Amino acid sequence: MRIGIIGGGAIGLLFASRLSGNHSVTLYTRTMEQASIINRDGLCLIENGESRLLTGIVSKAMEEGTSSEDLIIITVKQYHLSQILPVIERIQVPLLFLQNGYGHISYLKQLQSPVIYVGVVEHGALKHDQNTVEHTGLGITRVASFKGSLDQLSLLDEKINRFPFSKSGNYHSMLIDKLVVNAVINPLTAILSVENGKLISNPFYYQLFQALFEEISAILELPNKMGSFEHVKSVCFATAENRSSMLKDIDNGRKTEIDAILGYILSEAKRKEKSDCVTASLYKMVKGKESQGG
Repeated sequence: MRIGIIGGGAIGLLFASRLSGNHSVTLYTRTMEQASIINRDGLCLIENGESRLLTGIVSKAMEEGTSSEDLIIITVKQYHLSQILPVIERIQVPLLFLQNGYGHISYLKQLQSPVIYVGVVEHGALKHDQNTVEHTGLGITRVASFKGSLDQLSLLDEKINRFPFSKSGNYHSMLIDKLVVNAVINPLTAILSVENGKLISNPFYYQLFQALFEEISAILELPNKMGSFEHVKSVCFATAENRSSMLKDIDNGRKTEIDAILGYILSEAKRKEKSDCVTASLYKMVKGKESQGG
């Protein structure tokens, strides 16, 4: 299968490296410089301390436009989606969106493709440089249909080593489950500057963890509040030594995904006239850190 991957960040590089063994992959990057480096030097995948150089991946700058693909995977951050809409809005091939949050769903309604999927990525990935990515944590990619049938997505039936895909029946519940995890863990770790596990092991941080979850669960009207709470805790335990992506963004002076994550929850609180004191406070703290470049 010919697969196009839009986005040269950690997730884009990870997907390009993992899928290139089974498919013809073209990676579309924001800059010509990154595309040139990958075409010249290949893509380096680091796993368990070992590096592997992959040379079969073609890379192009987004300004060149997409080619003839059977599937296009969009891995850019949610706040970059508006910039690539002119490139993908008339595309007729299946599209798979891998963004955090829920706000990107509104973008999908503008697209002409008859088949649109959304997914959540539970792998850990760290971009070291323009053509090097480290697979820092094994997980799964869950995929649901926004429009069209999941039966057309052959990736769900493949057995890609250490890179599984699974089918989800309802995109809304799938995205909300991931949103709750991101909304509780990411802002708190970014502000407190701690690894994920500290949110549970430190009793004072755990009180903040509980208060934020309580407020978010009320805003989103979670149908299984206790199950959701235990799920967020389990993610903290499973990734106890990890530094969240939002904390890494703050540390490196990058724009965060706070608008895609807490921004959506705040808009829901306003729409439903729900209390949002804790969420709003954390949102302002992260935005303040972000505006100072860390």
